[in-house]
Amino acid sequence: MADDAVLLRWFTENGDQEAFRDLVCRHFGLVYGTALRLANGDASLAEDVAQTVFTDLARKAGLLPRDIILPGWLHKAARFAAAKAVRGEQRRRIREEEAFAMHDLTPESTPEWDRVRPALDAAMSKLNAADRNAILLHYFEQKSLQVVGAALGISDDAAQKRVSRALVKLRTILIRSGIAVSGVSLSSFLSAGMLSPPDGLAAVVAKASLAKAVALGPPGIFAGLIQNLTATKAGIAIVGLLAFLFVGGAAFTFKLAVSRRAESRGFITVDLSRYMNGRLDRSWTPDYESNFLDGLREGRRVLNRIPFEIHGVVQLEGTEWKRRDYKFPEGIDGIPIRSGGRRIHLLHANSAMADPSGTTVASLILHYSDGDQARFDIRQGMEVLDWWDWPAAPAKVPSDTNTTVAWTGKNPAAASQGARVRLFDTAFVNPQPEKEIQSVDYISAMAGSAPFMVGLTIEH
Repeated sequence: MADDAVLLRWFTENGDQEAFRDLVCRHFGLVYGTALRLANGDASLAEDVAQTVFTDLARKAGLLPRDIILPGWLHKAARFAAAKAVRGEQRRRIREEEAFAMHDLTPESTPEWDRVRPALDAAMSKLNAADRNAILLHYFEQKSLQVVGAALGISDDAAQKRVSRALVKLRTILIRSGIAVSGVSLSSFLSAGMLSPPDGLAAVVAKASLAKAVALGPPGIFAGLIQNLTATKAGIAIVGLLAFLFVGGAAFTFKLAVSRRAESRGFITVDLSRYMNGRLDRSWTPDYESNFLDGLREGRRVLNRIPFEIHGVVQLEGTEWKRRDYKFPEGIDGIPIRSGGRRIHLLHANSAMADPSGTTVASLILHYSDGDQARFDIRQGMEVLDWWDWPAAPAKVPSDTNTTVAWTGKNPAAASQGARVRLFDTAFVNPQPEKEIQSVDYISAMAGSAPFMVGLTIEH
């Protein structure tokens, strides 16, 4: 998934400990739950297995493929680590049975579940990767079919069919293993696979996994990461690298404080990856194939002298897209900023259709740390136009003097109709530059067109 890929890149390239902690917290329930099932409910052993898995992730993160579906990799790693741990803990079998009775966080025990539980993960391993990832994402991590489809590169409808077929295949594997289970019961068991481990445990495991990864040394990538951290000067603020290695009973801690926002020449680029609902390399609207922004390229881009952190599209709803039953949010609230600035640069455009000139299609709302607000309306023909640059369009550029065409490109869908694609940079002047902007809301006005943004930058 794109969010995981971005966090992995922050960690491997920038040594961002917070990014790694976010990954651990996001997927801890999957890893811990898998370990708990295979460890027969021993919570202590499950915690050890989880730490082993995330230590392995920290050491091998830079070697993973860019398009990896991380839940699948973690589930496989958890199965192997748990199997190894259980083999070394056979003498504790009686205590494991007692621990299971006290610490069972899995679905309410029933005779049917008692038969399924020990065989579930082995049966999952017999599915092909796409089916296994579909089940892990939809049931264990409770992702929507839209998210599953985006991860697998298929439509929402295809994702629904994939999940349904995978469930049937999994039930067939269990039945062939002599474990009879109904489809309804299996679906219920899987839905309970995303556990709620003890509070704070994920953060503790994240910290310990990083510490152990450094202590163990690199399989080839982590040493380069540490070297890169000490050498990087531009765009990364390294506040500290504190290490106290285990010697007998001595404690080891590992702390990196690395800025998640790139600061350069008076700009702060805001990362929007957690709000993305469209990728650059494929169409994010179901009815339009080959309609994308892959020519823009992901990463830090400087467009018309303004840097942006670009990882995908944040598409909002509009009446036309709603009529077609596209499922986009009507607004994104609370994008964290925590900085002051003279201007707010929005890299954006419209999609769907052209409203009459002057129609408000979206708004950008600033929330200051003292409770004040400032609102900027985004109007058709003034701050924004359609992202397709039609040859016969009456307006080629927005009329607002603070809006420029920041990027132009092409894709097969637009080219087939003689059009190019483009994005606009609108610089909104902050009326209270001396105040800290706590957060920003990006809200659709639910006009005919559907606004979207690709980047957000604060200029000091």
